[in-house]
Amino acid sequence: MKNKKFALFAVIIIFACPVQALRQDVKRSFVATTEKEMYELFNQMLDSARLSNFLLYRSNFPNSRAPVSGFAFDWFDEIESRDTLMKFVQYNDDHSFVSERFYRSYLSNSMPVEFYERFLEYLKQQDVIENLFIKRAINVPLTTIGDILIRQYESRKLNQEDSIKARRLIEETMLRRINDDHDYSFLSRLHKYVSDDIRQALINVIENPFYPAEYLDFFMSKQDTTAIDTTGIPADIRRPRWNEQFTQEELEIFEKELSQYKRLQRFRLYERFGREIYNGMSAGQAYLQRRRDAFPMQGYLFINGIAAYAYRKQDELLIKHLKKFRERHPDYPLRHFRE
Repeated sequence: MKNKKFALFAVIIIFACPVQALRQDVKRSFVATTEKEMYELFNQMLDSARLSNFLLYRSNFPNSRAPVSGFAFDWFDEIESRDTLMKFVQYNDDHSFVSERFYRSYLSNSMPVEFYERFLEYLKQQDVIENLFIKRAINVPLTTIGDILIRQYESRKLNQEDSIKARRLIEETMLRRINDDHDYSFLSRLHKYVSDDIRQALINVIENPFYPAEYLDFFMSKQDTTAIDTTGIPADIRRPRWNEQFTQEELEIFEKELSQYKRLQRFRLYERFGREIYNGMSAGQAYLQRRRDAFPMQGYLFINGIAAYAYRKQDELLIKHLKKFRERHPDYPLRHFRE
């Protein structure tokens, strides 16, 4: 299909300048073999996401099977290599739930502690709030970095200096996941690394249990109603039929008519939502309200993730604060400590 070829072409254009200097092992892969190349590649991935307006990846909408509409990359898998430090591989076309602009990500697990220390410092310097989805993308490697450092630390093969450094960096990754990524899913798995500083970070979350308002503000600032714009579309347009024998000219006409038909049907859907669900809103207003309602990073943070850890480990300090939370926020469906 023409639009698929164009999407691939757009990705190639986005990468053209900085990534030409990086190794490409297959047509849709980008590989960095030095730290300098690794930072250049990661920077270019972030720039490509910025150019696509904003980034969407599955962890933002975990229950959705809808296609990913922006430039995006996945969580980092580990690779055992000292030659390949970082790698991004484009998804195959048969992954219908993602677009051609979605990449699998890989990070070497065979480097010394100092390598991951430098990478964490680099990520810290990149971490900014003005673009929520870029901020989340910057935090994607934290889990993998933490897991690699834990394995190195527990191997007992590090010298004393590296062992102390690895333990400090493990705590740093956990604190950043709590404070920056609002992620508490790892607590039970890594319970033996929960330090006093990490407990204090969790207490701060319990006492300030809402997502920053800037997240929703940013998300809504990127919305518009062009997705349901029906300007120039005939009201009686019908879904065109596919023909395997299309000429190039006929294919272009088919794709134009199909796009118009889908946009009209989308408009009618939101027109109905506005009438039946949103008390007479216009289709455009209903579209924006629907997007606002579906955005997951608003309202309460996932306090139950902290509660599950505190309950399982019977962490008395956190339990005390969770009971106070329950009294202050009776509307939150706290799973434990209800008495």
